[in-house]
Amino acid sequence: MSGLRMGVFLCAGVASAAIGLLALATSVGLAYYTVFGMVLGCAGAVLAWLGLADLRPGPIVWAAVAVLAVAGLLASLLVVREDVCCMFGYHRGLGYPWGWLDSGASAATLDEIEEIAAAPERLPLHLDPAKLLLDALFWTQAAVLAVIPAVLVLRGARPDHPDDHEVVRSAHRAS
Repeated sequence: MSGLRMGVFLCAGVASAAIGLLALATSVGLAYYTVFGMVLGCAGAVLAWLGLADLRPGPIVWAAVAVLAVAGLLASLLVVREDVCCMFGYHRGLGYPWGWLDSGASAATLDEIEEIAAAPERLPLHLDPAKLLLDALFWTQAAVLAVIPAVLVLRGARPDHPDDHEVVRSAHRAS
């Protein structure tokens, strides 16, 4: 089982790093796209390292990653992007790095669009599943990037005890 787990971490890490590098190469100066690429690239390196070092994060670590990922995804709804464009079109996206909860409208005049933009809460919201998936990936990788190194540093700072519930352990030492 250890070889399979190592392969999964390695493949997930390489895939994440590749997506991150692709995002960085195509970001064209968009800050949120650059942040997305950096987080996926760095978290991919952490996951690949876990595979190469044959380290196994325990369920407590993955629970912390899941909680932080969901918290980040929900907190990202506080980020609002609004655009008026395209001969009187209005778009509003909630979420970070991509607005995965969208609303929008079009009108015949700029005055009508400004009226719509003044009260965007009246517009119906639409869930964009692709952007939600990308945002969930981003926040999960951000959580991996925060939790795994912190656990490894904390783990290295305390002595091992035989009855200790290991959070991250090497498969070579596992019984």
